[in-house]
Amino acid sequence: MIMIVKKIYRLYILIGVGLLCNNCVDEFEFGTQNFEDILVVESTVTDELKFHEVLISRTFRLENDGPLPESGATVSVVDDQQVVYAFNEAEPGKYVSVNMFEAEAGRSYQLRITTNDGVSYSSRSAALPQKTQIDDLYAERIINDDGVEGIGIFVDSFDPTGNASFYRYTFDETYQVIPPFWAPIDLEIISDNPPEVAIVPREREERTCYKTESSNNIILTTTNNLTENRIDRFMVHFIEPDNVVLRDRYSILVRQFVQSAEAQEFYSTLKDFSDSESLFSQVQPGFINGNIFSVDTPNENVLGFFEVVSVSSDRIFINRRDLIPNTVRPEFEANCTEGSLFVETNVGIVIDLVRRRGLRLVAFEPSLTDPNRGEYTLTIPVCTDCTVSGTNIRPDFWED
Repeated sequence: MIMIVKKIYRLYILIGVGLLCNNCVDEFEFGTQNFEDILVVESTVTDELKFHEVLISRTFRLENDGPLPESGATVSVVDDQQVVYAFNEAEPGKYVSVNMFEAEAGRSYQLRITTNDGVSYSSRSAALPQKTQIDDLYAERIINDDGVEGIGIFVDSFDPTGNASFYRYTFDETYQVIPPFWAPIDLEIISDNPPEVAIVPREREERTCYKTESSNNIILTTTNNLTENRIDRFMVHFIEPDNVVLRDRYSILVRQFVQSAEAQEFYSTLKDFSDSESLFSQVQPGFINGNIFSVDTPNENVLGFFEVVSVSSDRIFINRRDLIPNTVRPEFEANCTEGSLFVETNVGIVIDLVRRRGLRLVAFEPSLTDPNRGEYTLTIPVCTDCTVSGTNIRPDFWED
C-alpha cells in the first residue's frame, strides 16, 4: 500500500515540476509554486479475513522531507447493510480496523473519513469482484526485451465465469542473507588496561538470515479484449542473474487482485504518469480523479482510491543454478572483499577497532611461541553478521 502512496506523491510532484519546466526558461529557486494542501487516501479491502488498513496523509512541499500524516481522524468502512467496521489510529496517519473482517460477495462497501478539524470525506461504493485463482506460478530462464538473460516469473490464471477482467499484481521477495566472512567465534573484551580479550563462541544465529522486499511497481493486465478470461504466461517480474536476491535460496509470493474497471483505470493512469519519461511529455497530466470526494465541498481535490478486491496468492522457491547453471554467483550486497579484512596482532589496537569501528572477529591464529598472543582477523559487521541485513528468524513458510 505504501508503494501506491509514493506513486501518488511522485505524480503530484511531477505535475508541478513539469509545469515549471514547460513555462520557465530563466533560472529559478527550486521550491513549491502554488502549493495546494490535498488529502491523500489509500485503502484496499480484500476478501481475506484480516485487519485492514487505511493510510491518510497530506501533500507536502518539495522542500519538505515527505508526506504529512493526517492524525486524529475518525475512519470507518460501512457496507450496504449499514454494518460499520471501525478503525483506530495505530500510528500517525495509519488506521487499522478494530476487528478482523473480510469483504463478501454481493455486498458493497464505502469508506468514510472525518478529519480532526471536522471535514467529512467518503468514497463511492465498491463491490467485491469475481474471485479468480492463480492456476500456476512458475519461473523460466528467458531473454527479456532488452536482450538480458535472466529469470522470468510467470502467472497463469483462468476465470470460467467470464466476470473477472481486470488484474493487478504485487509480490514479496524473500531471500537468504549469508555473509561471506561468518565465523562461529566472537571476541569478548576482558580489560582495556591492561588490554585483554577472550575468544568465545557466538551466542546467536548470525550465519543465515532472511530478507523480504516488496514490489514497488504497478503491475496490471486485462482480459477485457480477449475471447476468454485467461491469463497466459503473464510475466510479473524479471530477475537479472547478478541480482543479490539470487545469491542463495530465493522465494517469491505473488498476489493476484481482481479489481473493478474503475480501479483499473485509476491505476493505469497512475502508472503511465508516474514514469519519469512522462515528466517531459508534450501533454502534461492533469489531476487524477479517484473515487474519494469531500462530502461538504464536492469540488475539493482528493488524491487516492478506495478499492474492494478479491485476492489469490501463490509462492514458489528458486535456486539460481537450477535455471541458469553456468551463472556466476552474485556479489554480496556489501563490499565484502579481502579489502574489508583487518589483520592485527596488537591487542590494544584490536580493542580500539572493536570499540571505535564496531569490527567483528572472523578468525584467530594463536602464536606458536606465546599462546596468549596471536593474529586477529576482523571485518565490518555486515560481512560476518547476517542480522545487519536481515532477520535471523526463519519464516514459517520457508522450505530448504
